[in-house]
Amino acid sequence: MADVTLPRIRGRGRDDADADRERGRPGRHGADRDGTDGDEDRAQIILITGLTLAVLFVAVVLLLNTVIYTENLATRGTDAGGAEAIEFRDSAVEDLGGILYREHRNGSENVTRTFAVSAETYGRTIADFRTRDKTIADVRVNLSTAERGYFIAQNETDGGVRNMTAPDDSTANWTLVNDVSRARNYRLTVNSTSLSNDEGGAFAVVADGADEDWSVTLSNNSTDAITVRVRNATIDDSRTFTHGPDGNVTIDLTAGTVGGQRFPKLVWAGGVQNGTDPNESYDITYENGDEARGTYHLVVDDCDGCGADPPPARFSGLSVVEGIYSVDVELSHRTPELTYGDVVRIAPGERDA
Repeated sequence: MADVTLPRIRGRGRDDADADRERGRPGRHGADRDGTDGDEDRAQIILITGLTLAVLFVAVVLLLNTVIYTENLATRGTDAGGAEAIEFRDSAVEDLGGILYREHRNGSENVTRTFAVSAETYGRTIADFRTRDKTIADVRVNLSTAERGYFIAQNETDGGVRNMTAPDDSTANWTLVNDVSRARNYRLTVNSTSLSNDEGGAFAVVADGADEDWSVTLSNNSTDAITVRVRNATIDDSRTFTHGPDGNVTIDLTAGTVGGQRFPKLVWAGGVQNGTDPNESYDITYENGDEARGTYHLVVDDCDGCGADPPPARFSGLSVVEGIYSVDVELSHRTPELTYGDVVRIAPGERDA
């Protein structure tokens, strides 16, 4: 019987696939057992995830930028409108205070009326000016709130100054005004070369109260310096201030400055003035007025002996004008972004202003 040899089936067996893998070629089904296709799938997933996160981050950043921009825009608009309104208020207070001083200084027979007219003109001017910036501004003086006061000033001679003696030059120690409970805008301008070197006999301004006194003494006799001493029941302090070479220096008694320099101890009528109780009053007196040359002015709320009826009292060396101690002003400022209104008391130069 002849041998029958089965033909060899051509194909690849397990051994061939293993051999291929050892030579680095893929197996029969195009994938290795070590997971090369799995790595590619994971890489694609990571890539897609990264792109998705990047898009999300960009979206979040854009959203945050939009929120921040909107908030900044809204805040900036409010601040700008508020700052403009505050600037309007402060400017109006300063300007009207200057107008009030000017009307007092001019010595009108009716300061209240002339101030009202000037303030009305000022209000119209401000309204016209602000209209150009699309702003409606209104300034109104409420005369029903005006407190009567008296403007007292030393008349200036041709030389611009005179001694701080009584108006008739009869005495160096004298009373400027009686029964005052409030004083504002009290300024002395003196020539320091006219002051005494001896503080004991130097020129002094005294707030003479019923139970306590307050005083400020000016001395030095120098062309570029002045010594200021403040005294009351609890304070006795002095300080020397340098100033310009012309010898003139302004002491603002209610603002507490000497030649524009702050003097914390200089608090007008400290321990004496009590504006909350009209029954508490004091006199303002000058001592050793022949030891100082200069000018002064102030506004008081009462003036016993000053003369309550116009025309204003004018005599040698002194001028007394009935006027306004304080008055309320109604302010309104409207823009497309903000409406602002306020009632401001005009009383420039009070010691706590």
